[in-house]
Amino acid sequence: MMKMVMVLASVLLLAGCSLAFQGPEPLKLGSKSDPEASLFSYDQKISDTTTLKNYFLGMSAYKDFDSCERLSSNIRLESNPDWVDIELQANFSSGFGRMGYLVLNQETMDIRDVMVDVSHEFIGNFSIDEKVLVMTRQINETEFFGCP
Repeated sequence: MMKMVMVLASVLLLAGCSLAFQGPEPLKLGSKSDPEASLFSYDQKISDTTTLKNYFLGMSAYKDFDSCERLSSNIRLESNPDWVDIELQANFSSGFGRMGYLVLNQETMDIRDVMVDVSHEFIGNFSIDEKVLVMTRQINETEFFGCP
């Protein structure tokens, strides 16, 4: 009887090892006509968020894309205590795109004393090409453009 149990255990062990070396079953993607195919590729939504805060200048900016089926975005940020330069190019489809910036009064730096508040919202299919340059009065008059 003990030999029978040992033989049965050996057969089960070998069968289990051979199944383990077969590997996982391949995943079928993206066919609505094939009932065995996985449809997760149709249900993906893309989101992307970037935020910039320059406390010296009293400025904040953001870009936010949500629930997009397709998204291609490129952002260039340059920032120092006296100026902020932002360039944004984006293409998206079937989603939401938001972009904006806020500049506080340089003298008070109070959130209730806003000088500029810009907010864009796009729904659907859009291409965005936005350029924003914010600088202090002193650098605008003397340094940035090279003219006194």
